[in-house]
Amino acid sequence: MQVFKFGGASVKDADGVKNVAEVLKQFPDKKISVVVSAMGKTTNALERLAKAYFYKTENAEAILEEIKSYHFDICQKLFPASSHSIYTELENTFVELYWAIEDEPTQGFDFEYDQIVSMGEIISTKIVSAYLNEIGLNNKWIDARGLIQTDNSYREGKVDFALTE
Repeated sequence: MQVFKFGGASVKDADGVKNVAEVLKQFPDKKISVVVSAMGKTTNALERLAKAYFYKTENAEAILEEIKSYHFDICQKLFPASSHSIYTELENTFVELYWAIEDEPTQGFDFEYDQIVSMGEIISTKIVSAYLNEIGLNNKWIDARGLIQTDNSYREGKVDFALTE
């Protein structure tokens, strides 16, 4: 099996996602796992969101709207039909983020940070997976949170290899 890792800069826009597809097309007979970072500067934006939510430094909902808009703009270039299932999938993912910031924090900052910032990879992988399927590069999106188990050292989580195995 070959593993491909695409960083945020390589999937920062629709053209980047299309380029990922072109790279993967070069390996039609290989078993491939694809790892994708959050798109562009999404991690920075989600860090800003986490701080705004936890410390009340900015309007968290406005920041989340910016993040959502950025990703939906990319989707509009990749999936012109507004009926494509990716729009519902992303809407549901963003609802999770809205729910996360609508109540007062119940845990420490590091916990809240991990819950919010990790969504960047969830969003980007859903978009990339949907696009690959759309162009005939059939794949299955897998949520890594169900595969890799870590301890509760938030922001410093260490893989629990026994549970992960």
